[in-house]
This record gives sequence, C-alpha cells and structure tokens, in this order.
Amino acid sequence: MAMPDTWDKIIIRDLKLEMSVGIYEHEKAKPQTVIVNVTLDVFTNLNAPLEDIDEVVSYEAIVKQINKLAEKRHYNLLEHFAEDIAQMCLKFEDKIQTVEVRAEKPDIIENAAAVGVHILRSR
Repeated sequence: MAMPDTWDKIIIRDLKLEMSVGIYEHEKAKPQTVIVNVTLDVFTNLNAPLEDIDEVVSYEAIVKQINKLAEKRHYNLLEHFAEDIAQMCLKFEDKIQTVEVRAEKPDIIENAAAVGVHILRSR
C-alpha cells in the first residue's frame, strides 16, 4: 500500500483504568490504577465527508476494546498489556498504520509520578 502524503492522528489521553496487573502478591490482591495513552496514525480523513462515525476510526470503539482487555484477565507485566492494546488497534481497522501506547502505574513508586512502558508498533 502506498504511503499517503497526509496522516491524521487519533489520540486517547490519560485513560484511567482499575485493573489486575503486577507480579507481586500484593499487586495481585487488588486492582491497581493504570493510565493509558494511545496515539494512532491513520490514513487521512481529508477527502471524507466526516458526517458519519463509520467514515472515521472511532476512538470510542478503541476505548471500549481497551476496557475489555483490562477487564478480561490479570497481566503480570504492563509490557504485555501495552502489546495487546497495540495488536488490537492494528487488527481493529486497516486505516490504522501505526500505534503508540503508553501504559503507566501512578501509585507504585513513592517518589515518581508514574512508572510504565511506552511502545510503538506499525504494520
């Protein structure tokens, strides 16, 4: 597929989740807060009428899928969760060419605002 001259970005910023994640027993005992940021590079909407949700990549639908991933199982590592988000996004819609995912735990290290992982995946 030829690369377009213009791209659009879909942004999901600071999605707050309560989920089961962590390798330590105290982390497995109760849900933890995870903050997720996702940026999607999609083929441009420049020539689309932009009057119907079916004409664009729906950030609402992506958020619902991220929520399902977070609710579905325990993740030992944020790296695995971030990878599942990235792969879900790439399978979700052919218009999505690149996905950047940042997943962070804000409550783990006392003197850090958050710790986590930042990944970039593309087709």
